[in-house]
Amino acid sequence: MNCAVLIHLQRASDGLTAWVSHTADDGIDTLLSCVPLARLPLALYPQRDTLLADWQSLCAARELVPVWPAFWRVFWHTLTRTRDHAPLPMPQRVAPAARPPATAAHPRAFRGTKYQPPKQPVPILDISAWLSDHRLLDGFFARHDFAHLPCLDAHGHPLLNFPGPDQAPTVCALLAHGAGIEAAQWPALPEAFRRAFAWSLRMAPAHTLLAWLHVWRGLGSPQQGVELVLPARLCALAPGAHKWAMLALHLPPTRQIVFLRAVLAQRACLLPCDAISVTQLMELDAASADEQRFDLYVNALLSNLSHQVSAAYTLCGCLLAERCTDANRISTLRAYLFTDKNCAHVPMADIDRMSRAVGTDGQFWELIAWENCGKLPGFDHVLRETCWEQLGTDAADQWMAIFKDIQSDEEDEEKNARRWRAYAAIFPEWHRGLIALSGPWQVKYVRMLRSHASGWDDVDSLRESVRYLLPLQQRLCRPPFSATADGDAVLSSMARNLPVEGWRQLAATGEQTWLMVERACRRDNDARLIRYGLFSLTQCWPAFTLRLFSTSPIRLMRTARLLGCLRYERRRQFLSETSHAAWFTTNWDHAEPYEACRTLYRLCIEVGLNSPVPRRLRDHIEGEITLTDKQIARHCRVSLARLPTVLLAALEWHIWRSIDMPFNLRGQSSAASHAVRLLAGVDDNRKGLRRFLLEHGQGRTHAYLDHPLNRAWFARHPRINADLWCGKAPAPTGEGTHGIRLAIETDPLETLMLGTYVGSCLGLGGYFDYSAVACLLDANKQVIYARDAAGRVLARQLVAIDERDRLVMFEVYPASAPESLVREFHAFCQVLANAVGIDMYRHREHDDYEVATVLARDWRDDGAAQDREELLA
Repeated sequence: MNCAVLIHLQRASDGLTAWVSHTADDGIDTLLSCVPLARLPLALYPQRDTLLADWQSLCAARELVPVWPAFWRVFWHTLTRTRDHAPLPMPQRVAPAARPPATAAHPRAFRGTKYQPPKQPVPILDISAWLSDHRLLDGFFARHDFAHLPCLDAHGHPLLNFPGPDQAPTVCALLAHGAGIEAAQWPALPEAFRRAFAWSLRMAPAHTLLAWLHVWRGLGSPQQGVELVLPARLCALAPGAHKWAMLALHLPPTRQIVFLRAVLAQRACLLPCDAISVTQLMELDAASADEQRFDLYVNALLSNLSHQVSAAYTLCGCLLAERCTDANRISTLRAYLFTDKNCAHVPMADIDRMSRAVGTDGQFWELIAWENCGKLPGFDHVLRETCWEQLGTDAADQWMAIFKDIQSDEEDEEKNARRWRAYAAIFPEWHRGLIALSGPWQVKYVRMLRSHASGWDDVDSLRESVRYLLPLQQRLCRPPFSATADGDAVLSSMARNLPVEGWRQLAATGEQTWLMVERACRRDNDARLIRYGLFSLTQCWPAFTLRLFSTSPIRLMRTARLLGCLRYERRRQFLSETSHAAWFTTNWDHAEPYEACRTLYRLCIEVGLNSPVPRRLRDHIEGEITLTDKQIARHCRVSLARLPTVLLAALEWHIWRSIDMPFNLRGQSSAASHAVRLLAGVDDNRKGLRRFLLEHGQGRTHAYLDHPLNRAWFARHPRINADLWCGKAPAPTGEGTHGIRLAIETDPLETLMLGTYVGSCLGLGGYFDYSAVACLLDANKQVIYARDAAGRVLARQLVAIDERDRLVMFEVYPASAPESLVREFHAFCQVLANAVGIDMYRHREHDDYEVATVLARDWRDDGAAQDREELLA
């Protein structure tokens, strides 16, 4: 309700004017302005033109009878301006003078002449002057013959039995009659109230007028400003909403306006006033001493009421939000508190139990729990039945995250509802398994459940899968398995694409296989790539994948990790195309063994793979020797036993051909192989990386440094020693303890490995792998490696030059790097800054840095390293 609102129509001797309430440019303050009625938008007052025409007719009237209906329309639709001084001189004529009769003495009566003197002009009646002041109007009524022209109502109908016999009406008597009271009961209206409220209430019952007068006085009888305009605006929009305005009187003066503004903003005046009680409003007022929070809470409560959300439910949410003291999360409170879901009972005591279990993140989860009580019918049962006291902090956190994931698809509420019903049905079994564990095993178990459930699209089969896979998940959460390994994601990525028989096979898989999976998934990035690869394999080739999982798990993990480098759509397309290759169309199980070996040998020769066929059988196939049937059978058994490994090698060959064909870099080095795999999966900065690899293959390894965008950046920063920074000139190196050497990396392929070496999110399979490409392409970014005497990378640090020519240091990775090595990185950066000719960036309040994106499209800035002045001492 931030649009303009008509507050008052006023008549005066100089014309009709309108008082309009509108929102100021800041979108918060509400102002009141006066404009001529002719300039009032028609949308605010559709009768504008009719009323203006009536006024014009009254100003030009020479006869009273023709304009009598217009007179009353103006009277009922406008109010006079109150005057503290004496009224204007009373007009002399109420009705036109009578026309004199013709006589013999009058020239017009002599019929013998053609001369006719001109008619005397009929004077204009001063009706608008009578209307301009209520005291003048009372005088007009006292002199008027109401038996001839009776009083009319706002619709033009005569007022029956008004005035009484031998009585002349007054303005107050007419207004009192419209309000349904006696004239003696009509209250004296202060000018400020009359100007702001009276026009909206001119036809309202007397009790409504008195109620708004009480509100106005309760607000301190404001004469102007927002304290007057806001209640007047509310009265104009909904004259019957005085009970909402009266609620404001129970609040401190500073919050009365906040409440009225919220009532207007959330259209609460259109709702029944008993939707919120005085007690609830007082609880909301006591909830927070912060004015901004109170503003948020009252707006949330009134907005939710319009969505049939009870005040009691919103009040619980506000009380929980008040506990949130994290500055980073306060800005998100609005997203939680404004809702269209309701809950009859919020288990506050159980939310407190949960919060104590979660620990420092309890403030965040309290609001999530409150929100879930509304969105997930029956979630209060989960809060009550969970044995929070038996859960560790991380386990409790992940347990709550399981149920938060239900709302991941905000656009499909029906899907979320079906998922919640499935979770609610499975909850008892999940919970029994959870409390049977302790410590880190609980955390691993809950993460397995979360990974398993969140990615499962068919919620009906999700319930059924629990019967087969939950015992396996519980088995993986006990020795000899690791409590911290992340191989559990492999199970969920495979299971969601498999039928019931596939679940049975996974459940029957032995411990040794799952231990191999755990070892392959020790690094998060590797685990993520393996998960991607296995998901696509089971989606396209489920039987093939299950067979290899039981026979060649180590090689399958390796192949899945390579396949996972490809983006999802490209993986699906690749597997669809590769499925037509002879390797995967041949029915190896039903083929005659010798023919199968001949086919296998031929395919290996075609693609250059090492053949699993023994040498003597190969010679026999080539016709160089002759073997007996018994020898052939034995060699065929050996060959076909190696088939799973060969098929995976063939799949890897096809993958490499798909991703490396334009570059032919795989065989150059491990770093070159890494760059090709990085390109296969990266989204942002893909074009720049592809261009670099093509130029590298052509021998123009550092061509990206001469790109016009990079050259332009150096031109804007002439202070920088560009040759030294880019490695074209000898750069400083740092010699640390135990033979550790620190230096800027000058090999671009090695630069791309800054995340993979340390297992960070910038590595292959990391969420921000595109940022490694930005570190290579952009002239203002470099990576410093710390290597041991054998050249192995021990740690790395990303550095950049900001737009004010300062060296910005980012965190040293891995996070487990010893403090002594971190100290050496910082000392080296100081030497590097001096050599390049720039200053070091030191974090100070109101002194942020800006690192530009030059040639890359995007990069992730994870924040400069915290200042450690003592390290540089």
